[in-house]
Amino acid sequence: MPNQTVLDICSAPGSKSFTIAQHMQNEGEIYAFDLYEHKLKLINESAKRLGITIIKTALQDGAIKNDNIKMADRVLCDVPCSGLGIIRRKPEIKYKNEEDFKDLPQIQYSILENAASYVKSGGYLIYSTCTTNKKENEEVVNKFLSQNNSFKPLQLSLNISKIENNKDTMITLLPHINECDGFFIAALQKSGDVIE
Repeated sequence: MPNQTVLDICSAPGSKSFTIAQHMQNEGEIYAFDLYEHKLKLINESAKRLGITIIKTALQDGAIKNDNIKMADRVLCDVPCSGLGIIRRKPEIKYKNEEDFKDLPQIQYSILENAASYVKSGGYLIYSTCTTNKKENEEVVNKFLSQNNSFKPLQLSLNISKIENNKDTMITLLPHINECDGFFIAALQKSGDVIE
């Protein structure tokens, strides 16, 4: 929606922020954060090329609280993950050791919990990954909900046939069924008056 404040916590390469800016009709504020300066530079260059003026980038670890970050109407938390959902585009992932992924759920949870601290009352928090691993998906979200009673899951509906619905509040897209990369999406709302 135009004129809102949106945070993209793990923004590189920036395509999510660009899409959000289009839906906002380039009106409002989008803060795109990432751990790496060179990735932020690419986001800035692409935003300029696309004529997007509402994206501001900053170097920021998504798991570390920053009191200078303003509260937002929407917070997108597309966390680092094992990438198992994009294995057909990056087949080298299948050669990684399972041990390489064991710490990811805790990192993801830390990022999600920190991201939640920036959501205004009535605002929305989106958690997503490009993996199909339930430990990185449903288990992270369920743990967060069990420890943060000011958030509730929202029912999701995507105009895609053959979705594996997880109670309709968490959606997993599977390559062999949905003919796309594997993704997981959960939407949560913070208690308070709904922000349209």
